[in-house]
Amino acid sequence: MTHKKPMSGSFLQGGFWNVRNTRWALLAGIWIAVVTVLLPSQADEADSTLAPVRTARVRVIDGIPRLVINGQPVAARIFWGAPGRGVVRTGPVGREITFEFTALEDGEGQATLHLRFGSLPGLILIDSVRIVDAATGEKLFSCDFESDAEFSANWHVWPPDKRNTVGHVERRKDSGENGTGCLAVRLQEPPGGQWPDFHLYSRPSLPIVRGHRYRVTLWLQADTERKVSIAVYRPGNPFVFLGGPPGPFPSQVRLAARAGVNLVSFPVPMPWPKPGEKPDWTAVDVICREVLESNANALLIPRIPMDPPAWWIAAHPDHAMKWDQPGQDRVPASVASTLYREEAAARLRDLVLHLEQVWGDHVAGYHPCGQNTGEWFYEDTWGNALSDYSPVTVEAWQQWLKSKYATDEALQRAWDNPAVRLSTVDLPTPQRRRSQPSGLLHRPRSEQDLIDFAEFQQDMMADCVCHLAKTVRDASEGRKLVVFFYGYTFEFGAIHNGAATSGHYALAKVLRSPDIDILCSPISYWDRGLGGSAPAMSAAESVMRAGKLWLFEDDTRTYLAKDSRFPGWIDGADTLPDSQSLLLRNTAEVALRHFGTWWMDLGATGWFDDPELWKVMCNLQQLDKTMLTLGPAFTPEVAAVVDEKSILHAAFGSDVVTRPLIYEVRRPLGRMGTPYGQYLLFDVLHGEISAKMLVFLAAWHLSKGERDQLRKTTAGKLKIWCYAPGFLTEREDPKTAMQELTGFELEELVGTPAWAEPTDRGRQLGLTEAFGVKRPIQPLFAVVDARPGEILATYPNGAAAVVLRRLPDGPSLFVGVPNLTSELLRLAARQAGVHLFCQEDANIYANGPFIAVHAARDGVLTIDTGMPTHVWDYLTGESLGQGPSIPLAMKKGDTRILVCGERIVATTAESSRAGE
Repeated sequence: MTHKKPMSGSFLQGGFWNVRNTRWALLAGIWIAVVTVLLPSQADEADSTLAPVRTARVRVIDGIPRLVINGQPVAARIFWGAPGRGVVRTGPVGREITFEFTALEDGEGQATLHLRFGSLPGLILIDSVRIVDAATGEKLFSCDFESDAEFSANWHVWPPDKRNTVGHVERRKDSGENGTGCLAVRLQEPPGGQWPDFHLYSRPSLPIVRGHRYRVTLWLQADTERKVSIAVYRPGNPFVFLGGPPGPFPSQVRLAARAGVNLVSFPVPMPWPKPGEKPDWTAVDVICREVLESNANALLIPRIPMDPPAWWIAAHPDHAMKWDQPGQDRVPASVASTLYREEAAARLRDLVLHLEQVWGDHVAGYHPCGQNTGEWFYEDTWGNALSDYSPVTVEAWQQWLKSKYATDEALQRAWDNPAVRLSTVDLPTPQRRRSQPSGLLHRPRSEQDLIDFAEFQQDMMADCVCHLAKTVRDASEGRKLVVFFYGYTFEFGAIHNGAATSGHYALAKVLRSPDIDILCSPISYWDRGLGGSAPAMSAAESVMRAGKLWLFEDDTRTYLAKDSRFPGWIDGADTLPDSQSLLLRNTAEVALRHFGTWWMDLGATGWFDDPELWKVMCNLQQLDKTMLTLGPAFTPEVAAVVDEKSILHAAFGSDVVTRPLIYEVRRPLGRMGTPYGQYLLFDVLHGEISAKMLVFLAAWHLSKGERDQLRKTTAGKLKIWCYAPGFLTEREDPKTAMQELTGFELEELVGTPAWAEPTDRGRQLGLTEAFGVKRPIQPLFAVVDARPGEILATYPNGAAAVVLRRLPDGPSLFVGVPNLTSELLRLAARQAGVHLFCQEDANIYANGPFIAVHAARDGVLTIDTGMPTHVWDYLTGESLGQGPSIPLAMKKGDTRILVCGERIVATTAESSRAGE
């Protein structure tokens, strides 16, 4: 998949959904929908023991962070949904569609009807569109498409220019409801697969009045079954949703409750009134009420947008983000702005206080969101432009340097620049930031300004996150969960401008905050499809070790969203069985790693609106219960390690290294046949990792003290040293430092492609495929003191690229190319004494008595359980035989869960209840 803006997370602006240029563009019309028919309470179907919510926090119990509500540990299983514009279904048989809505706001005489058709090629016919006042019968709008003039007078097409690469609209004379004419809309796949927000909208003139009820009718036909989204808005920036057909949100809240999932996360608006005005809490209360009308025992985790409204940006232009290139679709506040932080915190405090006062018995926690897709990485990180060049950022940069260096002399020594001054130093220019003076890794001293600026960007984002977290903690009197997106250590390896431009590499700093309970991200958009490993974006095990709960946002595209084009859509599922298999894999993984998860209706169009999907959650209740009460901490024998300080050195264009080595490497790690954990170097340095095999993906900048400490804490373990271990030093000789760290004498190569071909010795040990990057990169290193029996792969020039050596402090494997393969990892695992559950590619998650297997290919997998006990199929209760060797016939994308020893079986009664 081409990675452009694949992050998740919503945010609202000025109290309404803001149209985004990311996956949230389709959510532009979502708003707090008033339920047109009162929904029955689910009090008889849901567990009410956790309400009222006195306390909801994450507590460490037996070394494992647990969600604890009213003193009771519970599985962190959540449904995430959003009230939004409803959809109607149409197909080859034309029919009249009718629905009613009560207007949420005044249209101010300029309301408009929008029709959206999804991202699915095909033909749609539209006729006889009517909007009437349901009480009086007064006609507000009527169009029968009897002439081109009638269409032109009443409708507009969006986009109106060359951005419309998908839709063609024309009037047909002899078609439609009565055969007298209709509108034909034909959709086609766009070049490159990027669908614009194509839609039709009526002339903005509808006199919609708040509180009045309206009836909408129209005739629809399509050449294939499809969904059409219909909504009435008041134009503006952003557009204000007034009404539409009932959406699928209440239904999914009820389905979640029947599956035992009462925690519900959803977006709320952030009232941000102008000075002198009072906040309007109406819309906030409407959505909370809607959730509780769907499930009287729901526990609420509202997602709160922290970006200021447009009027605030206009009033404080120096505090808005600024890029070196024009064309950004959205301009949020700079996180370096103290004014923004203070005013955002004040608004957040008011909202939390209101929610605690009115809905506190049902509020479990709060999730503030901001910046790109609400996930607290810098806006437009995935684009080409560089930020942040706002005046307030210049001031913050100078203050940050003063705090770090104190004097001009200290700064001059660090930067090796006698002309620089703390009081006048400017931000590094875009040209400087896009330069590669020393190749793909910035060198200390000569490029210290770039390294410092990268660190500054992390601090500004992390400080903002921690400031808002403390605001929630204080306002909720320390009784409720505080949730944030942050720490995408592995995911941002794919950023072309350099991973640190995201602002997510101060995770260790955020983990020190006592005010955060849960950190979260979507499941990685890399390797999440059928046959994939569903890796974490973050150093998730380090998050858990710090006493925080890591949570997977499971925005899997189910079969109910075939026409979706949100990020990750290619790796979704097109059938119910495939959807169930992906959800089973994902949720089993989080259970065995002790994570939390929410199933996310990303499109707010009913991605989980099927009781058959919720049977998966029911089937895993017994597994969750076992892991919650008896499950040991997740301590895999393989650890993938990234150093945040090293990442700050990744230059513009360094994704040629960091993408395969940090982002894509999770695929071979996931398939090597044994579980692995994701860690920060900090935990390894402090001797807190029990893994037998340590994969150092980014350990490029280590001090002398860190190198010494690392040798002590990793003694006896197998170390895999990737790419440029220990290369970046302050004043020491890099060659000496690298040898001291790894035990290899390394020499820098010039002009040689970073490509490794297995040697005869490598093939004897199981290597069959070449790997790396088929181009020269700088820096690049080879082992010059390797003996022939140690060399497992060579560069095209014959130099030693992959070398395995046994040293007094344990085996050491140097891999000079920026990549790894599953067979190389299995080879290393055998040398390290790691237990391999499978000797070929398979995605394995294991903890306690459970082994979850997700097949990467068709065929029979032989699973080595590691114990001579009886093995059962968790889902069916079927006996699979006596371990340790268990054959499993599987197809790619199948998920099986094995239980070793005592027979533990999914609760089928609960599964059938979910389908009621």
